Amino acid sequence: MEWVIGFTVFICVLYIALVSGFILGWKRVYSFVPKGNENLTSSNLLISVVVACRDEESCVRNLIACMAQQSNQNFELILVNDHSTDATRHYIKQAEALYPKIQLIDAVGYGKKNALKEGILQSKGKLIVTTDADCLPSYHWLESIASYQQKYNCDLLICPVKLSGKDSFFTYLQVLEFTSLVASAAGAAGIGMPILCNGANLVFKKKMWLACQNDLHPEEQSGDDIFLLESVKKRGGKIRFLKSESAFVTTKQAGNLFSLIKQRRRWSAKSRFYTDWQLIFTALEVFFVSSLLLLLMILSLLNPIYLYPLVIVFIVKYVIDSIFLSVVGEFFQLNNIWLYSFFLSVIYPFYVVLISLSAAVVRPKKWN
Repeated sequence: MEWVIGFTVFICVLYIALVSGFILGWKRVYSFVPKGNENLTSSNLLISVVVACRDEESCVRNLIACMAQQSNQNFELILVNDHSTDATRHYIKQAEALYPKIQLIDAVGYGKKNALKEGILQSKGKLIVTTDADCLPSYHWLESIASYQQKYNCDLLICPVKLSGKDSFFTYLQVLEFTSLVASAAGAAGIGMPILCNGANLVFKKKMWLACQNDLHPEEQSGDDIFLLESVKKRGGKIRFLKSESAFVTTKQAGNLFSLIKQRRRWSAKSRFYTDWQLIFTALEVFFVSSLLLLLMILSLLNPIYLYPLVIVFIVKYVIDSIFLSVVGEFFQLNNIWLYSFFLSVIYPFYVVLISLSAAVVRPKKWN
């Protein structure tokens, strides 16, 4: 029992310190509001927006419509068709004829990571922005990015992403979990230890990407974002989080639990290639606190005395997580945080351990 108590206290203290660091980092990242588009045209900052597409006909239509309405039009939109079997290529070809900013590229190789690589190599801009075909950017998206980059000249810029979908219990739990990842990325960057980013809204200098090419693990189907972050960090590049409501892109929620688990398994599968100790520490701490909750749950079935440390760990994690989500809640437009955070706290240990172990045993085969 003593070793269980000692280990419990140790894990809880580390977890509190970790999340408290993210809270501090979030508060250190100031909110950025673009001053307007007047000085951007004269700066000649051409932005290359690169999107990998596979069987995304309906999504590509919406994305192109959003891009046509961007407040900053100094960009090229490179749509890389990754061997689509639907009408994706046909629609992009039609749009390319009507909208000169669009460039269609038919990927030679296979997979999302390869498609992005081919698009980046053919891009003309010095600044690359990646997003997904099913994402919808805000009206001032590129204006915010260009304005921030013009002022701070970052090598890699992490930008915010949020989920959209039907108003349901399952959706809101996804929103909370996804928000915790995006906000953790922001908080970690705010304290000078960037560990996470999302390729659905990521900005980087093309010359930096070219320097990092050999670190991106082309043999892996995913990880183009995290591996790039690690490489830029290793090279001492300037990495920031763009905390601006104008810089959001919105992406779709997973349609069902199976799709969600499949996606998270794909994200988790690349963890064996992580080299950044700060990212490894964070991932292990989240895994350990979740595993500890499950262990104490099993032990409490054998001996009720273990209910006490179980309740303590649960309360500690629930409270610190809810405080963090409350701090970032206004920016991400969250509601009923403490209620839904409770349900997420009950489910999360099973979810984390299941995904981590299954991804380690059976590696996913598809990129989408």
